[in-house]
Amino acid sequence: MPLPTAHTAAHTRAPTARFQADSLTLLKPLLLPMAALLAVLWLSRLGLALWQFQRIDDTAAWSHVALQGLRFDAVLLGLMWVLPATLTPWMALGQATWGPWRALLRVYGLVGLLFVAFMELSTPAFIAQYDSRPNYLFVEYLGYAKEVGGTLLQDHWPHLLATAVLLPTLAALYWRLTHPKTAAKTIRLRHALPWSLLLLALLALSARGAVGHRPANPSSAAVTADHLVNELPLSSAYTVLFAVHLSRKSEDGGITYAPLPRERVIALVRQETGLPASAFKDPDVPLRHHQTSAQPRARPLNLVIVLEESLGAEFVGRLGGLPLTPNLDRLANEGLWFERLYATGTRSVRGIEAVVAGYPPTSAVSTVKLAKSQRDFFTLASFLKHKGYESTFFYGGESHFDNMRGYFMGNGFDRVVEQKDFGPEAFVGTWGASDGDVMDKAHRHFSAQPEDKPFFGLIFTSSNHAPFEFPDGQIALYDQPKSTVNNAVKYADHALGRFIDQAKAAPYWNNTLFLVVADHNSRVYGPSLLPVERFHIPGLILGGTIQAPRRIEPVASQIDLAPTLMSLMGLSGEHPLIGRDLSQPLPPDMAGRAIMQFDKIQAYMEGPQVVLLQPDQAPRLMRYADGRLQPASGNNPALVEKAVAHALYAQMAYRERLHR
Repeated sequence: MPLPTAHTAAHTRAPTARFQADSLTLLKPLLLPMAALLAVLWLSRLGLALWQFQRIDDTAAWSHVALQGLRFDAVLLGLMWVLPATLTPWMALGQATWGPWRALLRVYGLVGLLFVAFMELSTPAFIAQYDSRPNYLFVEYLGYAKEVGGTLLQDHWPHLLATAVLLPTLAALYWRLTHPKTAAKTIRLRHALPWSLLLLALLALSARGAVGHRPANPSSAAVTADHLVNELPLSSAYTVLFAVHLSRKSEDGGITYAPLPRERVIALVRQETGLPASAFKDPDVPLRHHQTSAQPRARPLNLVIVLEESLGAEFVGRLGGLPLTPNLDRLANEGLWFERLYATGTRSVRGIEAVVAGYPPTSAVSTVKLAKSQRDFFTLASFLKHKGYESTFFYGGESHFDNMRGYFMGNGFDRVVEQKDFGPEAFVGTWGASDGDVMDKAHRHFSAQPEDKPFFGLIFTSSNHAPFEFPDGQIALYDQPKSTVNNAVKYADHALGRFIDQAKAAPYWNNTLFLVVADHNSRVYGPSLLPVERFHIPGLILGGTIQAPRRIEPVASQIDLAPTLMSLMGLSGEHPLIGRDLSQPLPPDMAGRAIMQFDKIQAYMEGPQVVLLQPDQAPRLMRYADGRLQPASGNNPALVEKAVAHALYAQMAYRERLHR
């Protein structure tokens, strides 16, 4: 056999050399931006891991954070680059398309890199506030530049400064490293198809994050009992994009955790109201029923609800918290005090829908912001309007925040008093007029009402919201500096005590029922899938007609407050509320219960037993004891079925407009 000549060897090497040249031509504009993206993600994750060292160590999750971090970085990389990378080989066939496309890839890589870097730089401040990576709350708050901007400038200016320095520096470094060193070179047609298919396959698989029948999602990383540790392997760009994806389900009521027949859902929810099946007579609105007041009155009482911003149990001395609420602690001896009241969620709008509308939580956006609940949606105001009441919403900020004005005015309220209605004498901070100014205006309004005209007033406070601004000289500061959450709570309590004392001296006191309740806790955090202790809030019903103060000790939910208030006001009538009237003790065979929503997780708590519902996972039975959520032994299929039924009913009621 003749040996190959030099000429033959040159021809043999030529196709290989050409393929290698084509490979370098194609991959360089793709690999450099991808490498920069991965470097940012891993530097950020390393910093977060060092910051949260103890929590990762406590859960023995170092390998989990590292390996799942690789997985979800590949997911984000695939999502961002699968389409541009697949098109790149075809754009590289000719000079007319390849030069502009290469420049476009460079710009696209810069925009993607800055977005990811911005989200990572935003993460520490978000974790400090919400104990999680950015989620749908991050997207919602982007619409409120004034309030959020003021908060950031007051409390998070170091993060703003770091972002202002690091993002331009990163952009300049990226632009320099990705500057083409050579003129654009094209590739051959026979190389375009295999490269396009290879890049499509690799990046599509990366975006999917799994080879099984289900793609990866955040629940794939939820393997510890600490929800923040579960989120560290993710990226903040991914968690926000996933939240936007989930928000498309809002109009359908959110995540469906488990299936259950419609008839069974309705039967179980009816049963848990404590009412007989005969009470429900309207098949079109299956939870509508007639409630008869346990204390009928010739002249029903006025109603005033003080919805306290972020007043968690940890700030309330009466609930074992810090000694920051002497007025509330004192007043607790004068009315019906809830020892174990739990918020339904972690946002003000979630508290509003629970307290004012008696509506249970879902994984979707609160009904305050959804389309189908802007008209003909049951609220206390719509119920009271038919009884001759006039309803007013008092808020120190701008009432369009979180769509509150639209929701209230479309569902029974007659007027809104907001920031523009306060004069120059009022103290106005980032979030609006101070609690004292709002309550003074409400008190003057109530005092001017005719005695024969019943009224409903909803006062929503905001002084206990970062950056914690309130008037000087009102309280002896609990700690330094002035603008801390502890001082803000103490001021909020001072304003509340002053308001109640004013009301006691006014004619309307003896004809008015007052509810003081938090919208949610201040911060929901902790090494638990759902930190139950951070949903514990104070609740107090008082007024001149409360002659026998007592403690309500069973577990209770914000959704129980509306039917309880109706009964105490002396009102009877039809409504679709699934909460319980707690003006009377529960029957011995019925345990108190609460429903809590934490991002994508819902909990149904009955006494100490808790069922956790998570997307793409089987319901989990837990036990809440000694302030901790722990795995429970055995099983309780009946409780699990109740939990699923209530989650499904909340979706159904919104989707089918049953809450009317």
